Amino acid sequence: RVYPFLVSSKTRRRRRDTTRREMAQASASAPFVQWCTSRGCDLRKVDLRDSPRDSKDFVNDAGEAIGSADDAARGRGVYAVVDIKAGERVLTVPYSACISQAGLGKGAGSLADAKLPFENATPAECVAWHLLVARGGDASTNQDTWKPYVDALPAAVDSPTSGLWDRKEVAELQIGEAVFKAALTLGKDAKNARTIAASGALPGGGDERDFAERWAWALSCVRSRAIELSSDGQSGATQAMLVPFVDMLNHKHVDPNVEWTTVAVANDESPDETTVDAKQKLVVALLARRDVSAGEELTISYATQSSLDEFCLYMGFLGGHNPFDSVELFKTTAHAAAWYAEAFKSESGDAVVDKNKAAAVASLFARRAGPGVELRLGWGGRVADVLVDMLVYFNKQIMPDDDPHTMAAHAVRVRCSELVAAFPTSAEEDLAWLEKQSRASDADAETRRRNERRKLAVEYRLRKKALLQHFIEG
Repeated sequence: RVYPFLVSSKTRRRRRDTTRREMAQASASAPFVQWCTSRGCDLRKVDLRDSPRDSKDFVNDAGEAIGSADDAARGRGVYAVVDIKAGERVLTVPYSACISQAGLGKGAGSLADAKLPFENATPAECVAWHLLVARGGDASTNQDTWKPYVDALPAAVDSPTSGLWDRKEVAELQIGEAVFKAALTLGKDAKNARTIAASGALPGGGDERDFAERWAWALSCVRSRAIELSSDGQSGATQAMLVPFVDMLNHKHVDPNVEWTTVAVANDESPDETTVDAKQKLVVALLARRDVSAGEELTISYATQSSLDEFCLYMGFLGGHNPFDSVELFKTTAHAAAWYAEAFKSESGDAVVDKNKAAAVASLFARRAGPGVELRLGWGGRVADVLVDMLVYFNKQIMPDDDPHTMAAHAVRVRCSELVAAFPTSAEEDLAWLEKQSRASDADAETRRRNERRKLAVEYRLRKKALLQHFIEG
């Protein structure tokens, strides 16, 4: 038995917050589920429930959990209410209930007549525009048609690119590449919001500042919830889409138990459905990748084999250990070659690699690798092939008596050590801060929000440091 007066005020507050959240979620879920059903979604095998986490992403020396940034981002999840066999259809959502690049309820239809928010808008920006139209404000659209779905979306996606973080909070990421991506995204989003506002066609009305906030919200929803689907479920051109209920599933980095696709089913609905022919219509379907037991949470992969950057920057969570995570070692082969020439010298300190010749070699390897190559380090010692090949080439030239591959690994370890030493804080300091936060007393709502943002940044950079340290220690 737990006596209330022996429970800390922090624990009691968390329990109250959890209960209120569950009640609020249940209240918001009911009209949303009814709306999905009325739009032709088949949800008989699933249910929406609160989706707790074990909070043990990080532990102290005593094995005690010191919290996880993902706890704050976690909300509802989709659960099986019956046993489901591998390959079995779990649920379906008609294209008419989706928001896509083509518009509201048009699925992966033609983009010829689709309204663009501005010239050369990206797929995500097009879907965000249509989401704002669904939210209300376009005279040609009955916003009540989409209100239950819009109300079920998060009021905010608290990520570094959502516009909610200030510069100091973004800088806490400590990874230069991530900070740059966040700044670039925020600047581009703000510029596009001004472009749309200047046109005067603002869904929901308001001034430029009001619209900028709504635009940031819509983009955050799309970046954290949209999926890509082809028009035929096979090899057709893909489009970004918001698929109600499917976007309520939580992510799993490895071995999610369901996957999405497009299938054709009997067309017994209204004639304005996206159809294959008069007898069939297209729906988004979730298929079981393996047997699923009743009561088990259903999970999908939001971004297959992607680094933590995508999840942290655009979705506001990490999702635990990600075996596909990676760290940038060098910007380009030219950068790597210049570093090698400076890092490895004779015992007397003289240069042993001519920088001009190294640059020429780097250019050759860059052309061989092709455009878009990234010089990154991943878990399991995965290093970009072009980087390894170039380091091996250099080693053969200046250290012919040593094994070139062994020396290439040594060079990568030296680079990893430099990157670890360059962080403003050590891994030990980061862990100490997390433990301190786990034992912190009650704080006001704004302080808690800021602490949760910093916790996400600290855990993100900790995982990057762990990746580098793992390679250093071999």
